[in-house]
Amino acid sequence: MKKKTIKLMLALSLLVTLASCGTATNSSTSTSKSSSSTETTTTSTNIATTTTDDNGLFGTYTAEDQDSNWDETSGTTIQLNKTSIKVDGSGASATDSIVTITAAGTYIVSGTLTDGQIKVNASKEDTVRIILNGVDITSSTTSPIYVQQADKMILTLADKTENKVSDATEYSYPDATTDEPDAAIFSKDDLTINGSGALNISGNYNNGIASKDDLVITDGTITVDAKNHALRGKDSVSILAGTFVLKAGNDGIQANNSEDTTKGWIGIDGGTYTITATHDGIQAESSLLISNGNFTIKTGAGSDSQTSVTTTTSTTEENSNSYKALKATEQLTIQDGLFTLNAEDDALHTNGIITINGGEFSISTGDDGMHADDTLTINAGTIDIKKSYEGLEAAFIVIKDGTIHVTSSDDGINAAGGSDGTTDEIGPGGQKDNFSSGGDYGLTVTGGRIVVDAGGDGLDSNGDIDMSGGVVLVNGPTDNGNGAIDFDGTFNLNGGTLVASGSSGMAETPSTSSTQASLNLIFSNTQQAGTLVHIEDENGDEVLTFAPTKNFQSIVISTTDMLQGSKYTLYSGGSHSGTTTDGLYQNGSYTIGTQLTTATLTDISTSISETGASITTGGMGGGGGRPPGNN
Repeated sequence: MKKKTIKLMLALSLLVTLASCGTATNSSTSTSKSSSSTETTTTSTNIATTTTDDNGLFGTYTAEDQDSNWDETSGTTIQLNKTSIKVDGSGASATDSIVTITAAGTYIVSGTLTDGQIKVNASKEDTVRIILNGVDITSSTTSPIYVQQADKMILTLADKTENKVSDATEYSYPDATTDEPDAAIFSKDDLTINGSGALNISGNYNNGIASKDDLVITDGTITVDAKNHALRGKDSVSILAGTFVLKAGNDGIQANNSEDTTKGWIGIDGGTYTITATHDGIQAESSLLISNGNFTIKTGAGSDSQTSVTTTTSTTEENSNSYKALKATEQLTIQDGLFTLNAEDDALHTNGIITINGGEFSISTGDDGMHADDTLTINAGTIDIKKSYEGLEAAFIVIKDGTIHVTSSDDGINAAGGSDGTTDEIGPGGQKDNFSSGGDYGLTVTGGRIVVDAGGDGLDSNGDIDMSGGVVLVNGPTDNGNGAIDFDGTFNLNGGTLVASGSSGMAETPSTSSTQASLNLIFSNTQQAGTLVHIEDENGDEVLTFAPTKNFQSIVISTTDMLQGSKYTLYSGGSHSGTTTDGLYQNGSYTIGTQLTTATLTDISTSISETGASITTGGMGGGGGRPPGNN
């Protein structure tokens, strides 16, 4: 199938998905939040337009989802007495240690049940509301809270109460074809959790909290320790607020409907999350959409692992070999939030598109910091990738704004094709990347501040690089098998500040089709990390002073002040009295070290030695070329 056809199919699927999950119904009792402007994300193939509602929310919340008020005098009370149950009111009946709710209404539950169950079997039109008013419910054979049928079940955590639910390690089913329920709290229909109380779940058999339809959480302090998934909504998961401590033998939060393209999505609009997952932290079958929240996530063995984790987590599901922190099949959009991610595999991953409109990210990963099979767009945010195999990776990477720091053992920013599918074979630093041999790829930078420390190529594109603004500082490889800049097509440099230092063996320079002049200075010997490189114009005014953080032999420099045909004097060493940010000095004076040469930028892309001798490029990269270097 041709590439354009595949992208068109993906586009149609995403638009349908967004139509279902991009609009939320919010009552006047919604958590106060400032309205965010609609963000439009246009990829290289116009895949999708992502919008939030008027309150900037991605999840779907009704007024009753958020209403946690209740009255002790207006509902049916259910008192749990260890091995027996007392019901006062209509709509429910108890037999021994099992209470069955058969009608719509409010049911106030308190007490301890040492081995029993609350079962809901109402009509398909009924909304059943259960108030957990300080309960401790355990079952030795099945799910302690089981919604067999209802339109919706609302579980309200009464204020200032502690509630505990613990299921069996092995379930007793009536026959071999039955495999439900399979969670400590399990609902075949929509499930909502609200209220400011606490809920502690032990999912000893399989999942912690699971709904086969939509799972909505609007508040609460929820702690889950589950053998399989901690929170699961098959059709969707919407979370407005709450405090979550989730430990999962598989995924922390999951929506897994793969049969309906309008479902399988997750919308998170707030809350504090501490997730420790053997596999994925948060995984959506279609779209993962986050408007806000505070996330601390560790997956697998974390970023220090070099091998896959092999465990047995579920009696009903086979393990995946995926260890990503935030994962979606079609799209992953983040508006804002705080993210501390320690992932064995990619920190952010999608087979489609990633859009970052804000947020603060601290990322350590055994593979990619952010990976999209199609397009990665960064419009804003503070991104610090402290450890990665490759930092930012996608077929198309578009950086419009933000502050981005990338540390990678291989490529820092890599615009390349193919999928980063999960395999059983682990490559350097994490999962192996499977790249196609040809295609249309690109890196575009129009703004922002980008700082790269790469063991491999600093900026790498299997297609073109286009830069028209921003500040890009690259501390590239020290070996001659990689370069600070590497591209297969054309590097059009038309604005911004670019400094790219590294080894000289594979160094490339911006293309002659650029409109902004650049200079590549190549030393005869390796220069030590921290050695200043200083450029002055004909008037003796400072153009740029930079101190690479690693040993280097080649450095490419371009600013908006550098003009073709003008003369510049180059220095190395010395000192600078100004302030330095990421090795770039400002607001001070330079004390001369060693004057290297005075050179005229005869070409739009000029390469010279430290003595001023012109170096003829090899004609690579659309006219930029790889100048010869000394090993």
